[in-house]
Amino acid sequence: MVREPASPPRPSSIAGLDRGVVEDLTFHGFQARFLEDRVRALARDGEIDPGCASFTIDVRSTVIARAMYRAADGSGDLCYPGGHSPGPSLAFGATPLEFLRHLASKGTSAGGAREGGLSWADTRRGLFGWAGPCGLMTQVLTGAALAFRGRKQNRAALVFEGCRALDAGGWHEGMNLAGALRAPLIVVLDARDLDGAEQRVESIGAVAKGYGFAFAELGQDPFDALVRVVTAARRRAVDGSGPTLLELGPRSEAGPWALHESFLESASDQWGLAGAELAAIERAARAGVDHAVARLGKEPSPDPRDALAPVRTDHEPSPPWTRREPPSPGRMESQTGSAHVH
Repeated sequence: MVREPASPPRPSSIAGLDRGVVEDLTFHGFQARFLEDRVRALARDGEIDPGCASFTIDVRSTVIARAMYRAADGSGDLCYPGGHSPGPSLAFGATPLEFLRHLASKGTSAGGAREGGLSWADTRRGLFGWAGPCGLMTQVLTGAALAFRGRKQNRAALVFEGCRALDAGGWHEGMNLAGALRAPLIVVLDARDLDGAEQRVESIGAVAKGYGFAFAELGQDPFDALVRVVTAARRRAVDGSGPTLLELGPRSEAGPWALHESFLESASDQWGLAGAELAAIERAARAGVDHAVARLGKEPSPDPRDALAPVRTDHEPSPPWTRREPPSPGRMESQTGSAHVH
């Protein structure tokens, strides 16, 4: 059951969603399903890290991210997908090929194989990637959210954190700062496996209240309900009413894709999204994943010399990396002509 503070219960239908959102949620659901299967197969075949053989995508993460404001010119909301990548990344405009390039550490990946974890940085789309300590990105995106408010921008930040964040001092510091200054921030805490953390806190809701966050639980709710809760949280954030903590509960016991199947039934009943039209969306999602897998084998590995190239501090950095030519370590000529090592 979804609990949205200070809001009346809403009917469980998709009547409040426009056609574009319905089509997007349908497409992203199919895309996530096909991509999950292919990542597992690639891992079993040894083409990527064997640890990905049990890789999963929680389709709810795509729905949550789809409710944010997305733009391709760097003017939209920010999102740190964390361990839920590529779900939120796909909703923010990333492609299956970009994710597989990143996962396989290809030289063509966004970070040139220098970024770890499951997510990467793409500031124009609003994506932040980091493979550092759990909880740190709540601090980082709190800072970004406060910058939005200081510039009077209609933007918010969304961060997905694992349950280990409850044990991270940095996460609590970020939560405290965001709550005290009413930062336009939404934190999604994955509570599927609290790993004993529930014994160290009264409840996730109590944590939210203590830091001045609104709070809602996200369980086996229909897609439209998830969208409305996140939309309300975003509106609250950008209006200056404060941040929201969303607790993401276990996936459906009926199967990982039960919510998507239920949504497809609703889309058929209320929007007539069925037959040839639905089949076309499914084919497009499958084709994108199939192309990504086929292309992955042709992608080059990173140049080892590039990883060892000196960092140039005397030139303007080239986003997202500060590494410049020449692509080899050692001595270089500075702009003044004198040789020095960086």
